Amino acid sequence: MPENEATSTGTETGADGGGQQEQSLTQADVDRIVKDRVARVQAKYADYEELKVKAEGAKTVEEKLAELEGKYSAAEARALRSDVAAKYGLSVEDRDLFLTGTDEATLTAQAKRLADREADRKKQGNVAPKEGATDTTGGPSKDLREFTKGLFGAAD
Repeated sequence: MPENEATSTGTETGADGGGQQEQSLTQADVDRIVKDRVARVQAKYADYEELKVKAEGAKTVEEKLAELEGKYSAAEARALRSDVAAKYGLSVEDRDLFLTGTDEATLTAQAKRLADREADRKKQGNVAPKEGATDTTGGPSKDLREFTKGLFGAAD
């Protein structure tokens, strides 16, 4: 069938009672019919662009909700860390560095362990076992000492 012409067969009963007649549509007729149908569809879905914009806005609202939920979870975890740290007497620096758990049981275990280590350190104090001790037995350091005294001319 040629591109610019479409045909349609229809039955028409003439005055004499029984003839069939073939109708042929021109390209202009087809264009007019298509334009009419397109206009009807566009009228039916006229608010499509508006709905599309609203849907994009809904995504934004969902993203904002997810962001707020994340902030809420972070604030809740921070408050829990602060409560546990206060219970065990930990400093803010220690809390931020060492309490990394996400649930109360883990945070409590971490805080207890850190508080126990701190208590042990305070109980034992700062210990340097041989600090200030001198070797009075002689040994190899005595020879070195005598050599150094002779080198620099120091007297006993």
